[in-house]
Amino acid sequence: MKMFRFFRTIHQIQSIGKFSLILLFLTVGSPSIFAQAANKGTVTAEPSPTPVTATPQKSAAEEEDSYVSPMKSGGLTPDFTRSTFFEPELGKKVANHKKAWLNDWIRIGAYVRPRYEDRYNLAFDKSNKGYTSRAMQTSQVFFIIDPSPYFSAKVTFQDARVWGGETPASVGDVRANVFDGAGATTTSNPAAGGTGTTIPSQTTIREAFILLKKLPLDAKVQLGRQILAYGDQRLLGGANWTMNGLSYDGARIMFDQDNYKIHFFGTKIAANQNGVNGVVSANAPISVTDPVTKKTTVVNPGQPDQYIVGTYNSVTAKDWFTLDVYSIGLLTKKTAIAGAKSDLDLYNNSWAKQQSDLITTGFRITNRTANNNLPKDGFWGALDWAIESAWQTGATGERSVKDPLLNSYVQQNVAGLATSNYGTQAQKYSGSMHVFQTGYTFFEKFRAGFQYTYASGDRNRTDGSNGTFQTLTNPRFGVFPYWNNVSGLSENIDTKNLSSYNLNFSYKTDHYGTFYAAYIINNKVQTQDAWYAINGSANTGASTESNGVGQNVITVGGTGKNLYNEFDLTWMYVLNDYVSIWIGGGILTAGNAVKNQRNALYHYNLQATSTETAGLHLNTGVATGANGTASMAHMFFFQVNAGF
Repeated sequence: MKMFRFFRTIHQIQSIGKFSLILLFLTVGSPSIFAQAANKGTVTAEPSPTPVTATPQKSAAEEEDSYVSPMKSGGLTPDFTRSTFFEPELGKKVANHKKAWLNDWIRIGAYVRPRYEDRYNLAFDKSNKGYTSRAMQTSQVFFIIDPSPYFSAKVTFQDARVWGGETPASVGDVRANVFDGAGATTTSNPAAGGTGTTIPSQTTIREAFILLKKLPLDAKVQLGRQILAYGDQRLLGGANWTMNGLSYDGARIMFDQDNYKIHFFGTKIAANQNGVNGVVSANAPISVTDPVTKKTTVVNPGQPDQYIVGTYNSVTAKDWFTLDVYSIGLLTKKTAIAGAKSDLDLYNNSWAKQQSDLITTGFRITNRTANNNLPKDGFWGALDWAIESAWQTGATGERSVKDPLLNSYVQQNVAGLATSNYGTQAQKYSGSMHVFQTGYTFFEKFRAGFQYTYASGDRNRTDGSNGTFQTLTNPRFGVFPYWNNVSGLSENIDTKNLSSYNLNFSYKTDHYGTFYAAYIINNKVQTQDAWYAINGSANTGASTESNGVGQNVITVGGTGKNLYNEFDLTWMYVLNDYVSIWIGGGILTAGNAVKNQRNALYHYNLQATSTETAGLHLNTGVATGANGTASMAHMFFFQVNAGF
């Protein structure tokens, strides 16, 4: 039954089959267009080939006995390097280290990345400038096993921590803060009979997958904990800039050829049920048993089951362009309310939210045909470009009021309906994203580039259409080959309700590393919608906005589009075949959307609050100078990358 539900979930993405059939037609029907090598020069008749004696084909056992992993001589393939984050120069060196191979089919590796960050006033708040200074570290050890042309595997152990963040082992012990692996103890309401819980510090499994190769139709299947990374990673990626990165539990079926790739994937990213024998899910419901009545009550319903399923397909036409088409579903089960009996309790009042089916369908076309880089001596020369667009559909799981005025009248004048909404409708996703990126590299050293990013906003977040583009799981930071190509080093914004202009430059020296500079203008698409943080949540109250769900306070003053502008500088230097250094920082200046909000002298309450009546009120903090906008902000980082 559960297997049937899983396949039924995957079936909800209707465009998968269409994209796959189109790609199959293109690649099979047009072999001359999609061949890897162009025909150059005049074709002359060739002499008849000399007959060649057929070589006896090896048996499967003989093939395995003589097998040497092709990655030993050719370097690690992308499937085995997705957990690390190096600049291209060092990444190539690490992928091709021969000393890391213990024999012909076992490779070990390590990745260590300490990073210091300094962040100041990123909310532009005069009364709370939010200074942050911290050192963190990501450490990995991984094992790659490639013993056969039919099977490979990888396991990556990862530890991510804040320096000095270990929990003291015991009060008064002078060694307490330096004990390794100490845990934390929490107590839940001891007056009501609650008990303490020990939470140990964690070293996690970042990757643990097997790869089955040479299957029928030359397919591959990747099964287990893995990292999905597609295109420019605007929707799905490893987010390796973050300290812990992203991992996905699931499976992929891949049909990879030189000129096309067809991938299907299904992952489960949140599980609402525990396993057996103490194997538990962090997203499962939490229950409390009354010590007197022995009655069990669900106090936290946990997180609902959530899946990412879809297809991502690519076709390459010589060195002209690569076209990606994709359809990705972020499917979230019903959300139970606190106190719901179980998943079998299907009464409407036991659900805080119905099922959400966010379907993102789009395409990406680029001339970076050589593993997302420009091919050497290619058709386009030193000009690079990429275009990506995506559209969203599906039900949000929320219901909205069709006519707010009629609903208000009914609640006030019809007996028994004072707390019920009259005339509701299911809310639908309707967002979109469009990106244009281009650049030109002079003398193979200096590149000047430009990128424009549009992610739709919603002028009325209370109606039946959610027009704000919804990012999936991936933080929106830049990836190589073009560093910092999204919305700034500060990671101070999400790709939602965003119109972003990015002018960027890079210069690669012969001996002193590579220098990067970028100037980014981040505007709102809809002034009524929010400024969204990198985690996807709305920065409510940080910029001018209106028509928000549950919004009862309106700032009196002009609205604004410009959130902030950012100027970034970064330097990257490869010390040797194992280590590189990155140093960078950015200066941010607040725009009118932030200034008009924080400097407003008056606000209007739509409803009375515990301290104020409905109506117009003076912002006393602004009037006295205690509150307002602090227009300048900055961030700085220093990072060392080491690996083999």
